[in-house]
Amino acid sequence: MKSSSHQRALLPLIGLQGAIGSLGGFIGFFIVGSQDPHAIFRYTAGMLTAAVMSIFLTYLFGPRFGMTGRRLLRLGFLVPGLLLIVGEGSIAMMAIAFGAFIGMTAGARHSLEMSVLSDAERDGYAARTGTLSVICSVAVTLGATLLLASFAEQSHYVFWLYGALCVLGAAALGRSIPDTPPVSLKAPLSILKQPQFVACLPIFFLESGLFGISQAMASAGAVQALGSATNFGWVATVAGLVGGIALYVTRKSRNVQNRTHWLGGACLVVSLAYVLLGASVWVPSLFIGYSVLRAAGLPFLGASQQVLTQRILDIQGELSDRIFARELVLWMLRMVSLFLFWSLANVISPVSLLLVGSGLLATATAMQYLVGKDLFWKRGGTLQQPA
Repeated sequence: MKSSSHQRALLPLIGLQGAIGSLGGFIGFFIVGSQDPHAIFRYTAGMLTAAVMSIFLTYLFGPRFGMTGRRLLRLGFLVPGLLLIVGEGSIAMMAIAFGAFIGMTAGARHSLEMSVLSDAERDGYAARTGTLSVICSVAVTLGATLLLASFAEQSHYVFWLYGALCVLGAAALGRSIPDTPPVSLKAPLSILKQPQFVACLPIFFLESGLFGISQAMASAGAVQALGSATNFGWVATVAGLVGGIALYVTRKSRNVQNRTHWLGGACLVVSLAYVLLGASVWVPSLFIGYSVLRAAGLPFLGASQQVLTQRILDIQGELSDRIFARELVLWMLRMVSLFLFWSLANVISPVSLLLVGSGLLATATAMQYLVGKDLFWKRGGTLQQPA
């Protein structure tokens, strides 16, 4: 299926979103490398809270300030970009900046995509945006790695690079995006009562409820196995290339009929990646295998999750209420799992924590297929209201 004008208008900023998303790996590496074992948990908790608060505030005041989806998406780059440039690399500032980026761009992206794309367009669009995101992510990761190699791994150069890209992207991109009505909140709590929404809580947890744990485990594994941010950058660049090639080769293969197969294959690959992450405790070089497998499988899994999320949100209620209700539930699930895991970090060794965390992530990813396929097919007839 050829891309529509709406899709083509969205692609530049979606590609930039993927590029800036690669900053998360560098932030995690710098924080874990600071030798404070609990810093990564404090950062992750702050970042997740900043993400949901940024959605809440922009949706709450959206009508007053004319916050259309297009304006929100561009603002989601401008504000974090400025914070990254002036933040001096503090954990609190990085948490606010990256959390605001995740929350505002995700909230805007969901609003735009749910407004302008039909269900039949979603699979092909997800493949195209995934491919572009990986390409942009690899390019920026390579640039950040070269900066680290050239300037004795001084992290502020990396933050300035990502900050400058955010500001330039906000200023130059996205002008042709369709202008949707201002985002607003009306009755988000009513969404939580809908049986269709409640039935999706298990997939919410499996899909994203462990996000904070996965960030902490990836950072801890990288520091233990690779030792330097430059090495991490090189591995991330090579792994991203593998993922980009895989996406490019299969970019025209996704459609409504094979959604379950793509979800299953992606879950298998990512689950195996987490197994290698745990095994890197004994064989550090296996972290490279983890990085490559995860990079190869995660874009496909992300595309499946994107389509699945949009199918789930095809229920009654205002679109902005549906989006915020989902983000609020995800925040609660993420924070509960993160704090439970943080408590565990106080009683077991870092090595044992990495083993437990990677095993939990591998199991959750595998289970995601079992629950997700049911929502794709058995419940397909109940999720039909167009956005």
